[in-house]
Amino acid sequence: MKSNPTFLALAFAAALACAFAHAGRAQSNGDALPGEAELKRGEYARAIELLGARLKTSPSDATAQRLLLRAQLETGRYAEAETSARAFLGAHPEAGGVRHELAEALAATGRYREAIGEFERAATGPASDVRRAELLEATGQESRAREIYSSLVRFYQESGPTDAPTLAAVARALVRLERFQDARNLYADAVESDPECVEAQLGGGDLFTEKYNYAEAAVFFEDALKVNPNSARAHLGVALNKRIEGDEQVLSALARALAVNPNMVEARALAAALELESGEFEDANVEIEKGLKVNPNSAELHALRASMLYLQDRDYSAAAAQALQSNPRYGRLYETLAHYATITRRVEQAADFSRRAVELSPRLWSAHLSLGMALLRLGRMEEGRAEVEKSFEGDPFNAWAKNTLDLLDTMRDFRETRRGPFVIKAAANETEVLAPLAADLLEEAAAKLTAKYKFTPKGPVYVELFPNHEDFAVRALGLPGLGALGVCFGQVVAQDSPSARAAGEFNWGGTLWHEYTHVITLQMTDYRIPRWFSEGLSVYEERRARPGWGGGWNPPVLRAYAAGRWFKIANLDAGFVRPRQPDDLQLAYFQASQVVEFVNDRYGFDAVLRMLALYRDKARTPEVLRQALKLSEDEFDRAFLEYVGTKARPLLAGLGEPLGGVSQLSKNDVLSMLSARDTYALRLRAGQLLREEGDLEGAAGHFRRAAELYPFYAGEGNAYEALADIYEKRGDTAAAAEALETLLKYDETNLKATVRLADLRFKQGDAARAVGALRLGFYVAPFEPTTHARAGELYMGAKDAAAALTEFQSALALRPPNEAEAHYNVARAFHALGKTADAKRSVLRALEAAPSYEKAQELLLTITGQ
Repeated sequence: MKSNPTFLALAFAAALACAFAHAGRAQSNGDALPGEAELKRGEYARAIELLGARLKTSPSDATAQRLLLRAQLETGRYAEAETSARAFLGAHPEAGGVRHELAEALAATGRYREAIGEFERAATGPASDVRRAELLEATGQESRAREIYSSLVRFYQESGPTDAPTLAAVARALVRLERFQDARNLYADAVESDPECVEAQLGGGDLFTEKYNYAEAAVFFEDALKVNPNSARAHLGVALNKRIEGDEQVLSALARALAVNPNMVEARALAAALELESGEFEDANVEIEKGLKVNPNSAELHALRASMLYLQDRDYSAAAAQALQSNPRYGRLYETLAHYATITRRVEQAADFSRRAVELSPRLWSAHLSLGMALLRLGRMEEGRAEVEKSFEGDPFNAWAKNTLDLLDTMRDFRETRRGPFVIKAAANETEVLAPLAADLLEEAAAKLTAKYKFTPKGPVYVELFPNHEDFAVRALGLPGLGALGVCFGQVVAQDSPSARAAGEFNWGGTLWHEYTHVITLQMTDYRIPRWFSEGLSVYEERRARPGWGGGWNPPVLRAYAAGRWFKIANLDAGFVRPRQPDDLQLAYFQASQVVEFVNDRYGFDAVLRMLALYRDKARTPEVLRQALKLSEDEFDRAFLEYVGTKARPLLAGLGEPLGGVSQLSKNDVLSMLSARDTYALRLRAGQLLREEGDLEGAAGHFRRAAELYPFYAGEGNAYEALADIYEKRGDTAAAAEALETLLKYDETNLKATVRLADLRFKQGDAARAVGALRLGFYVAPFEPTTHARAGELYMGAKDAAAALTEFQSALALRPPNEAEAHYNVARAFHALGKTADAKRSVLRALEAAPSYEKAQELLLTITGQ
């Protein structure tokens, strides 16, 4: 069944809090007890004080006792609550509400069998019944649990209750029966009946979070916190709701939950899960131990412990057995393991774990989805689709499953192109242009990287190019909204096609090279390479593939260095999986690439290969550094910072003030300031002012100096384009071209510069470098037919008819305005290749489009020998 067990244990408290609020108002002719209002507002210490005082004067007051227990349970004082409840029940065994709270204390501490018995004896109505059913289900007694859930629904249908606590309890039963729409409606009715019923608010939030409707879920949690700002359960709900975003809100909400209730096992489980995702095993273990100290039978915590051991390549069988001890059908054990296999890109193992999950829990629809996604990521599309369909049939409100099925429908229109070990899938209207470019680039990458890394990856390697970014996001994550450009699953690469974003926004060729590097490093380490090293190597190789690819020392990474914000090697993975600041992810990518630069420069690339081999052999980073580099982590951090400091400090000094800070300065002010400090911003401003005055020689000197001080600025008004303008005006085509080539070393997406560079190289008579510039542009914007036609002409001039044919065919596929000329160009290339039949077919198509086209008529006569 697709549900979140975390919320099962959380829901009990809210249900009773809501019910007791109603009961409290009913008692004493409508007068609330001292401490009741404070409890409702989350002022727990004051509530405990006032209720304790009430019980001293009225020791038989079951309502006061029940509310006191609720305050103790809300703050994690489970042992104290149990002792107090047992003492009261010794004198008043008929106090069902008190007995219910005793059962909650027992459930919170893992004594499920005893808790089930106390819930049954409590007999407080739907609240006790639904809790008993949830514990029966949690201990593998699903049939008995479903009988109770169904009886609650029948009670609602026959009796028509309208009070919020009962409605909320029946809604929870409907969730467990997978009647999600009915549950949603009842939660809405409960909120309408009593907007201050926290159970209804939390239940609605839980349901919407589970169904990926995060925005509506957040409203429920916000409303719950308006009633009780100190509800630990509401804060945990917020943390779970924000988890997919991975931002600081998750940690702050989780911290607030634990501040209120440090013994909340579900919160400890989330904290441990987050630490595991960051690779912080010691911290994760601390959270697991804290949780198990409270509830030694928590299946969720034992599943997390098994996952921690799995991630450490240690024997996890004992922890897995403990997770199954209370519930032998706890499929979430293997679903949890599958999650951690997935995020460490061990996709085959994720599939194996998910399969075991559904074997144990056939109605665990989320595990069917997990299995389907893993199979899709292995390229096993039909098997994967079948599992996703099964998941969606069981839970038609699962947005992830629906999005994936919609995507698979869209992908049925994709066309496949096979070349060697590569299978390239692209939209039908893009494949004729993208497939040849992608295949050429992949073959080049494979030839270079397999030799360099001494490893040939398992094939076939599938490459999927998505013209819609949200489709790519669904392929990568299952949900829209992913900010990445590409993803690698080991044998499957998925990424945005160039049409997924505005022209010039990204370089799809650099992304493809980056992702293929992941294919190498993931497979050769048996998927044990840490995220930082894998990303660092991909950026490092991207940077060596083409000028400008892979990024450079931009101002944000320099400012982060100056502020001492670069990561220690032990924390670098956290920059990828748990960024704390908006630019942490960008910084992590760049720093990881610099780590590789450092290792290569100081120790040679063989040291990189030794590190990869050590990771494959299950070594951890401290051991890898010791064996491969003879450094401890602290020694590495010091040596690395010294290395990057030699790069960063001159750039920081040269960069100086922000460009905007000098844009209004006069020439005299700028020249005066330059006498005191030599910075990029001042040099650029001086060059601009002198150029405006017509002093091109003086301006060029300042622009050249600006580029020396900080070569990485390639934005609007950069020094390189200014120099190219000046050189071209002077008639120095070679110098202008060199300036633009230098610009493209720092800007991989400047389409205007690539076209201009091609023009300049053509004017020089350098056809090879002209077509090279055009092809650089194809990795940014490949859908301009005139550019492909021009590249084809250059190849024809160089007597490379095969390359010319590819370009002419690309131009034709893009449906240019002059289709007759496009067919004619294709015919020319076929004719040059000696493919007479193909040439004749193409030239006839040219003449169909333009019967009087003389060039085509002449070519047809030549082909037919007339």
